[in-house]
Amino acid sequence: MLCTSCKTCYTHTILTYSNIIMIQTNTRTQQKGFTLIELLIVIGILAILTAAVVIILNPGELLKQARDSQRFSDLDALKNTIALYLTDSQPFTAVSSTACYVSTATTVSAYCGGDFATSTRATAAQTGNRSVNGSGWIPLNFTAITSGSPLQNLPVDPVNNATYFYAAAFDPTNLTFELDANLESTKYSPKETTDGGNNAAAYEVGSAPGLAL
Repeated sequence: MLCTSCKTCYTHTILTYSNIIMIQTNTRTQQKGFTLIELLIVIGILAILTAAVVIILNPGELLKQARDSQRFSDLDALKNTIALYLTDSQPFTAVSSTACYVSTATTVSAYCGGDFATSTRATAAQTGNRSVNGSGWIPLNFTAITSGSPLQNLPVDPVNNATYFYAAAFDPTNLTFELDANLESTKYSPKETTDGGNNAAAYEVGSAPGLAL
């Protein structure tokens, strides 16, 4: 048999050991969660990654690129439609060699915003009308094409204000034309200087020699 003092020591030892185990268990349990410092570090890392993604992707530039892509598509569609109109032996009598035409109803500066740098071309009445029957901003009746108009509506610039708009000029005598747009993205703006036209501040397509209407 153990003496009374030995029993007491033994009991005290067991209780002390149990307390140690409980403290260790509680410590492990507490360590399963995140501390405030750890959460702040994670939030900081996420903020840095988010900022890096925004800088790399540049959403504003991507939107400008998307609008420029739409401009390329629209001008190609207009170019092909006008070419088909001429191939179908339709007349250029509705357009003037002394006027240029714009897609916006907003007032633009002289010579259709400077797209056609000649005093002989005044900006025609600006309606912003998208009709293809000759009453639209390009006054050609595309519905007169034998196979019908390839366009349901005349395209207009995605922004279509006093800065970004489509412009058109025609030479009724030689049956040539030029279509212009202003680009805005860093990626595509350099095309304004390599499109074969005479205006380094506009993207130009068409059939006029040197795109110099």
